[in-house]
Amino acid sequence: VLLIDQTGGPYPHLLVSAGKTGTIYVINRDSMGGYSPNGDGQIVQTLVGTLASGGAGSGNFSTPVYFDGFVYFAARNDTLKAFQFSNGLLSTSPTSESAATYPCRGGSFAVSANGSSNGILWAIQNLGDPNNDGTTPGVLIAYNANDLGQELYDTNQAGSRDTMDYPAKFAIPLVANGKVFVAGQTQLVAYGLLP
Repeated sequence: VLLIDQTGGPYPHLLVSAGKTGTIYVINRDSMGGYSPNGDGQIVQTLVGTLASGGAGSGNFSTPVYFDGFVYFAARNDTLKAFQFSNGLLSTSPTSESAATYPCRGGSFAVSANGSSNGILWAIQNLGDPNNDGTTPGVLIAYNANDLGQELYDTNQAGSRDTMDYPAKFAIPLVANGKVFVAGQTQLVAYGLLP
């Protein structure tokens, strides 16, 4: 994820990424550092093994999201985690995390907000097998973006009324005009306030 220009720290133009090893990287976009066989000392920050990993098919598969000084990750078989960004560096451990875990390919998520307030992080939880066999519906979960321990809503709360389709690989929720749109394997679902 490309971050907004930073006013604190020595590098104003940063990006944040993570890999399948569970390592998070903060990189200077103006001088990315290149490859070094001696480690990652040439980049701004490396948080080794911070996200779940441990073998083939594990680690981080999704793009992180930035909102109001926090960067969010949901690695495979891990919780959704928020890391605070301050003075050009991420906190070395999560500042909050969800109770729910995100199997398969981890979470796919987006944030909606009113400017920098009332942030809601919308995450798709894929409960099926990693090959997306189309037999297990996904779950759309809404969290307070400032405290991921506070779940606001999920599509399993009202029985079958809000059941989500089978998740499409790496599809993220889209929030527009007071609705949340989720693309599944067989349909597009729009969630909104009840009349």
